[in-house]
Amino acid sequence: MADHVVQCGGCRVDVQVVRNGNGEVVRCPACARTAPKDEAIRTARSALIDIVMRDLDETLREIVRASPTLGYQPAQRYDWVLG
Repeated sequence: MADHVVQCGGCRVDVQVVRNGNGEVVRCPACARTAPKDEAIRTARSALIDIVMRDLDETLREIVRASPTLGYQPAQRYDWVLG
């Protein structure tokens, strides 16, 4: 995952990491969408897992969905993705 950069899910541009009073926040330089850095990383990770799961059979998909270690959170639309 270190080779990937979090991107805005709508604009597909690399996010900027900025500091605010509560820690680090990611911000899209194109549309100004923001989120806490940890939340954006979790969402981007889930988006990647969702893509990978398309090639798995249903039994393996259920294992991925049930794994708390992976932290997969399915969504209709991912605001943050890995580029």
